[in-house]
Amino acid sequence: MSERKIKLSTASLNFIAMIIGAILGLAFGTKMGDFKFIGDIWLNCIKMVVVPLVMCIMVTAVGSQKNLTSLGRVSVRIIAYYILTTIFASVIGLAVALIVKPGSGITLAGLKGIEVKGTAVFTLSNFLKSLFSDNMFSTFAGGNLIQTMVIAIMLGIAILRIKNKERKEFILNWFESANEMLAMFIGMIIKVSPIGVLFLMADTFGKYGFAIFTSMAGLIGTYWLSVLVHVFLVYGLFLWLTAGVNPIRFLKDASNVWTFTIASCSSAATIPVSLKCAKEKFGVPARIADFCIPLGAQINYDGSAILYGSVLIFISQLHGITFDIGTLIKMVIVSTLVSSSGGGIPGSGIVKLLVMVQTFGLPTEIVGIIAAFYRFFDMGTTTGNCLGDLVGTLCVTKWEEKRAKKLGLSMGDVVQGL
Repeated sequence: MSERKIKLSTASLNFIAMIIGAILGLAFGTKMGDFKFIGDIWLNCIKMVVVPLVMCIMVTAVGSQKNLTSLGRVSVRIIAYYILTTIFASVIGLAVALIVKPGSGITLAGLKGIEVKGTAVFTLSNFLKSLFSDNMFSTFAGGNLIQTMVIAIMLGIAILRIKNKERKEFILNWFESANEMLAMFIGMIIKVSPIGVLFLMADTFGKYGFAIFTSMAGLIGTYWLSVLVHVFLVYGLFLWLTAGVNPIRFLKDASNVWTFTIASCSSAATIPVSLKCAKEKFGVPARIADFCIPLGAQINYDGSAILYGSVLIFISQLHGITFDIGTLIKMVIVSTLVSSSGGGIPGSGIVKLLVMVQTFGLPTEIVGIIAAFYRFFDMGTTTGNCLGDLVGTLCVTKWEEKRAKKLGLSMGDVVQGL
């Protein structure tokens, strides 16, 4: 009788690696930080090709459209989805924190923070100006993904307008070939992801130890509860009503994505994982996935919007401050704008959080303490952001399929962008 070999999926191996890494971190403490470089090497191998990957994907996705009408239709639908879900995320972040009250009756005495430097005040004009590069090579070298996307979209539209069919196909074939090479490279790196995941998680738990389960546990727990509410309530309804997909089934099929985001905390690095999942697990046409997912990685920050609401209410409860309904509505609007403006504000998510706290005149000292534990929040922000990208891509696909059916077109026409 032959033995059956049990082959675990990459997602399962990543999940096991996360658990082992957490145990090693708690057992050996900061000593595990000496091995973090292994995880950093793995993550850097992905990050180093993200800019050319996004460039090739977006140029191909836009340039291969049949016309600007189909591109505009997909763009409007996915951007409207991203804006709507971010508004919901802001509301949920505030509402859950108001109900759970993580800042009531606790003290943060003894917790050390880190210095967080402020940044320029957010303005719409500065944000819009920051989208357009004055030197594409400095944009690529600096790793500015949102400017890279704008450049790629404009070049794709230029290719779309080329009249000579042979020259147009030659340019598109070049980008498609480069994209295929980069995809093969990413596939190689993904195969060894459990090793990188293990050492990154070991460093995280080794650095914070059991401190994370004391004073900050209330805020972290409230935040993750808000993320789960958003995933099951907002994304779940979109999946069920629009795409006809069971939310539990979706999370199972998307396990490669959320196990990767929890470990990497990088929306950019997750792009190839999300693309692979969308195409292979959910059958999303390349022309839709290649446009919607990279775009979402730069403008869809549901997880971040949830965090802003949670932290604002947390700080207000610590200091006994109450907000009227008008201020809460303003928080929702500002959270939506700031969370979607990653390319307009220099620095990481913690800097944008500081902007939010300053905007509403709250004490900023707590932001330094949150920054010290930011890894645990970043796991949730990245996961919420990337799952939202995937759900939106599925919804747009279904909307395109319904439109094709209404017009008497085939699925092949949807793939071709008619």
